Amino acid sequence: MGRKRSLYNEVKATQVAAFLLTQSGGEMNYATCIKLLYGIERESIKRWLRPVIYDDLYSLPYGQVVSKTLDLAEPQSQPVKSFWGRYLRTQGNTIRLIKECGIEKLSRAEISLIKEIYEENKDKTPGQLFDEHHNPALFPEYKDPQGSSIKTNYTDLLRALGKTKEQIKEFEANLNALANLEALT
Repeated sequence: MGRKRSLYNEVKATQVAAFLLTQSGGEMNYATCIKLLYGIERESIKRWLRPVIYDDLYSLPYGQVVSKTLDLAEPQSQPVKSFWGRYLRTQGNTIRLIKECGIEKLSRAEISLIKEIYEENKDKTPGQLFDEHHNPALFPEYKDPQGSSIKTNYTDLLRALGKTKEQIKEFEANLNALANLEALT
């Protein structure tokens, strides 16, 4: 079938981040935003056996991240021509909403999840979030990358979340079906 295409959804990633920023007055600490985005992706997989943005998950020295979104948000690599770059800008340690991008790609359940994750974490410092993401009791999928990075496969995350073999098979089947549909476009 050729090269496997990414299921990553930059539009939804941008809309999720923009909605988070709207919740916090239009801007947020860069690291906090990335940690909350990971939390949203993780909780979606835990609850519904499907990601929101289908990002690549990684363990980095400062904890778990959504990798493709992290790349878009990095201040030194802000791709202005990307969907993300039209609506969000990272300056120093802050991500700012530069104009509204809508939420039409997000379901009501996803919007509710974003609000929930934001409310649970809005008063935490980036340092507190880093500490949590290194805590094996809270994030058992985290592996110390010894200064580098280690990919966290969805299957590994599902195991860490206590999902059954049947649930993992269902998740993988759904992911493969979606990838096959995407390959047709």
